[in-house]
Amino acid sequence: MDKIRVAEIADSGQTYGGHAYHDCLDTARADGVPIVYPRAGAVWRTEDGVTLRFIGPSLPFIGGRNAINDNSIAFILQYRQFRMLFTGDAGVAAEQRFLSEGIDLSAAVLKVGHHGSAYSSSPGFIAAVHPRYAIISVGRNNMFGHPAPSTVETLQRAGATVYRTDQNAAVTIRTDGASDTIALGLLFLSGFSQQTRAQKITTPAGPD
Repeated sequence: MDKIRVAEIADSGQTYGGHAYHDCLDTARADGVPIVYPRAGAVWRTEDGVTLRFIGPSLPFIGGRNAINDNSIAFILQYRQFRMLFTGDAGVAAEQRFLSEGIDLSAAVLKVGHHGSAYSSSPGFIAAVHPRYAIISVGRNNMFGHPAPSTVETLQRAGATVYRTDQNAAVTIRTDGASDTIALGLLFLSGFSQQTRAQKITTPAGPD
């Protein structure tokens, strides 16, 4: 928040003791940045036509040991025909809630939940999303072993092409939302050195 201008912070409202989380909230309050709490059913729209439809968290919050993850903010980003799903760190319990609520989860691109953890991306949920591309944000050689091989297998079996930031580095998606294609810009780093090459891929923008 010291480097970029922040208009608002969206917070799930789930109780959490993490230092970075509380530092963020303290900085927001000190700087007068509003903290908002979107809930399932809320819709945000930008002036240029992007819509965020929130599908989580819902009240009452999901309980249990994984509550901090299952009550993540989750939303569908839509721009004309293009749809991308973000589920934060939501696990299987949250995915089951989304499915039970009959939400249209279909999306051309899935930001894979919880860094590809074995406790998210259940087969039924992935089948409902049916993504063409699945992007896993994960650090190299992380202590949690993310992404889980079972999660990658589930995504691939569903027909998704998987990209991982630990292997492919930065992934940028561009779409005009109106045509039948989107473009994935992949920045491959050789050993994460300065040697880079770009690849561009096109695919139909809307879900099957």
